[in-house]
Amino acid sequence: MKLKNTRGFTLIELVLVIVLLGVLAATAAPKFINLKSDAIIANLNALEGSLKSANQLVYSKSIVQNETIGDGVISIAGANVDTYYGSVKADALNIVNVIDSSFTVLTNPTASFTSNWGVYKVPNAGVQIFPNGYDISSNCLLYYIEADENNSAFYSQTTNGC
Repeated sequence: MKLKNTRGFTLIELVLVIVLLGVLAATAAPKFINLKSDAIIANLNALEGSLKSANQLVYSKSIVQNETIGDGVISIAGANVDTYYGSVKADALNIVNVIDSSFTVLTNPTASFTSNWGVYKVPNAGVQIFPNGYDISSNCLLYYIEADENNSAFYSQTTNGC
């Protein structure tokens, strides 16, 4: 009885395929690793959009209550929100009261927190909002300053450390 000549892969061929797959995985891995950064930046963009929308609603309510000049107070969902020229006053508690999310009010910009966002009131200069796992040294934040008699509300993101 004669056996048919069967061929399989040699050890060298298998090693070459494994090496080739390793090289492909090494070049593709950084693309997938960067997804976390993209997700954090997308969350900062969403937070900025939420804050802008909240400011529009606060301004509308301020107009109705004639609170658009100087300091004012309006009520949103049972919470008092301080306003300045119709915009949300840049204070950590005001941000917490106008946006429905998980916030921690920080006493310093390097404090750790377990909620989704940390909010720090910069003395005389607005608020900084950090995603969980980041602080002032990480360069990943949203900065907000309320409107005044000459300027609209100011929003700025620093994302080079996300």
